[in-house]
Amino acid sequence: MRGQTDVRSSVIKFYRPLFAAKSATMRLGEVSVGKLWSTLRIEVFQASDKIAVSADITISDLSWSGIVLHTNWHLPVPPRPVDLSKLESDSEPGWASYQTAFYPDGFRRGSAYIRAFIPKTWPSEIRYVEQWICPGWDCYPQGYCAFENAQDKARWTNDMVHFIMDSGLPIQENFFPHEPDKPLPMGSVAATLGFTAAQKRAREEGKPNWRALELDGSKTMMTQMVHVTLSMSTEIKKRLPHEGVRWLYLWTETKSIINGRMDLQVLLFDETMDLVAITSQVAQIIPAGQKNQRRIKGSSL
Repeated sequence: MRGQTDVRSSVIKFYRPLFAAKSATMRLGEVSVGKLWSTLRIEVFQASDKIAVSADITISDLSWSGIVLHTNWHLPVPPRPVDLSKLESDSEPGWASYQTAFYPDGFRRGSAYIRAFIPKTWPSEIRYVEQWICPGWDCYPQGYCAFENAQDKARWTNDMVHFIMDSGLPIQENFFPHEPDKPLPMGSVAATLGFTAAQKRAREEGKPNWRALELDGSKTMMTQMVHVTLSMSTEIKKRLPHEGVRWLYLWTETKSIINGRMDLQVLLFDETMDLVAITSQVAQIIPAGQKNQRRIKGSSL
């Protein structure tokens, strides 16, 4: 495995829930070792000898040369025009930013590590979700980035791709019917645009904790449905620069949701719109209360 320092692909399966309040045991083993690529298997256990998560990870050297064929593939809809130099200062007129406030025991604390930018206008029928993202873990828990100089700010690297691919806005929230006098589906584009407007007002008012919102589900679960990932397959198409990049473009779509069974495809691009990674998920939509009951039970074990 000498020289095989890049993750080429992975297949992750989730069998049982994991709980942040409890310790977990990880076991690493070799599945196969080859000259061009090797496969490692990671198994995760928590509170019993029953496996909770498994990950088959293929490692290689992405710099090795091979056949290159041009397929002429492109996104079905071109990305919206954007000036990345204006995004972070919220001076790009066509885009709005949203970053969840961080709370140590918050329901959406993982989302606080990403600052997302979405278009301000959308078609009446949403078939996909697009967003530009920059890192957010170098920010104060409820406010701005802790660094002013661009060279000091956090950057994306290949090590973070799997986290990114599971952190996009939940596209299924856009398909739930909206009942009059009821809150918009929590993760929908419409609801998120409302959160972006509230955060913008807080910034303009000079509030240091401008990311803290009462009704965006940052602290507690406030959605009726959640999707549980059963399996997640990712292929890395491109190695990002060693020093990382500040901006990545995320495209998410689903083709069918039947009896709660949902497919999910996530595509990741760099600033030049070169494809960086592809992820396919098999997921199940369940009532949020069911997930919360598991969480409470797991915390009390």
